[in-house]
Amino acid sequence: MTLFDGLAILALAIAAVSGVGALLAMQKLRTLEERLEKLGSGRDGKNLEQIIGAHEAKLRKHSEGIAELVQASEYLHLALQAAIRKVAFERYNPFPGIGGNQSFTLVLLNAHNTGIVITSLHNRDATRVYSKAIRDGQPLQQLSEEEERVLKNATTQKGA
Repeated sequence: MTLFDGLAILALAIAAVSGVGALLAMQKLRTLEERLEKLGSGRDGKNLEQIIGAHEAKLRKHSEGIAELVQASEYLHLALQAAIRKVAFERYNPFPGIGGNQSFTLVLLNAHNTGIVITSLHNRDATRVYSKAIRDGQPLQQLSEEEERVLKNATTQKGA
């Protein structure tokens, strides 16, 4: 056997190995193409592009819905600032020795401690009702001891 014969056998062996490698690569490519076809065809005859497009449309719709909810939440937050959020109430007897705890003071405040004090004073002859304005936690008229105490109870609340 000559050098050329050895080289020819070596070239033939390399060609055979290359041919086997090429066949394996073609088989792998065919398997990948089949998997890609399955992925592309999807369920109900839809391909992957159609499915992604449908999901994109749903996401856009949900994003719009979320934006509307955020806007509504901001509106409610502002509206609740003016709503009554702090309430304090106390019954008492302003006239010792006469009757029971029939009189009361009620304080109603918003988140900014602005609102009203309502007081009802009861005795045997009559019941009188008074209201006094509160702005930023401060009374606009003189308050009685009981009214001041109930106002303090209301202003120290968190006001959820």
